[in-house]
Amino acid sequence: MSPFRPLRTRSSRLRPVRLLKLDGVYRAANLDSLISQWREPYRLMLSVPWPGFLLLIALAYLGTNVVFAQLYLLDAPGIGGLPQGQVAGFSDAFFFSVQTLGSIGYGVLHPVSPLVNALVTLQAFVSLVFTAVTTGLVFARFSRSRAEIRFSNVATVQPWDGSPCLTFRIVNVHHNNLVSAQVQAYLAIDERSAEGETMRRLHRLELVRNEAFLFQLMWTVMHPIGQDSPLHGLSEARLRDAHGEVLVAFEGVDETVRSPVYKRAAYNSSRIRFDETFVDIVRDDQSEFRCLDFSRFNDTRQR
Repeated sequence: MSPFRPLRTRSSRLRPVRLLKLDGVYRAANLDSLISQWREPYRLMLSVPWPGFLLLIALAYLGTNVVFAQLYLLDAPGIGGLPQGQVAGFSDAFFFSVQTLGSIGYGVLHPVSPLVNALVTLQAFVSLVFTAVTTGLVFARFSRSRAEIRFSNVATVQPWDGSPCLTFRIVNVHHNNLVSAQVQAYLAIDERSAEGETMRRLHRLELVRNEAFLFQLMWTVMHPIGQDSPLHGLSEARLRDAHGEVLVAFEGVDETVRSPVYKRAAYNSSRIRFDETFVDIVRDDQSEFRCLDFSRFNDTRQR
């Protein structure tokens, strides 16, 4: 028998998965994804909305006090400051824990036994850690950029300078100053080898302009479909049969908070409009300024 055994890790177990279709992208979603989120508490606390964040903090605060209240009740006579002959109950232990955790120190309830003094010492340490972690999480949430990037609902294949171009739009919703903005685009498509094997391949799409030193309003991203383009010769039907998708990633830096901004999108065959072009959103009011009509951001028309 071989002296070696295969290493069994947590990730090597077989797990049931199901496919979800979000924004045109099929993703493998683990059935216990909710449980896995709790394995990364920092990520969870940053991604949950503010009401949920405050609720989790409140539950942790109350839970900590309930646990220490139960521990204090192991030596209920060790809590002093109660009327003569009265022993601390749960409510007394709970509010004693609240005062200890918050370093309130009213001076009424106080520890008198070695066990309760030891528990107070432990809770004082937990209080320091709890305050530091909560403060760090609140700062991390406030310091994040609130820039919002949106992609057009569809992409079009429209002519530009005599050749077809894959075109889609990106808008900076809040008009934050985003510097060092970059866009990458890839074609994901099923390809069959000479041996008959099917493999999902990614092909980079070269863009007319893939970076901007300052991005404030809107960006029309274009990929010329020339002889060297992975999209060259692909019809709408061929793209659909091969489960073709255009994957897009945006990256920039919020100039105000010096925080990176990321956004991604996917255009499957149903969201790529052949022989259509985007409606112009620039409106000239015969004045000193030109206006952008973002109500037509997603509008297209037949060529």
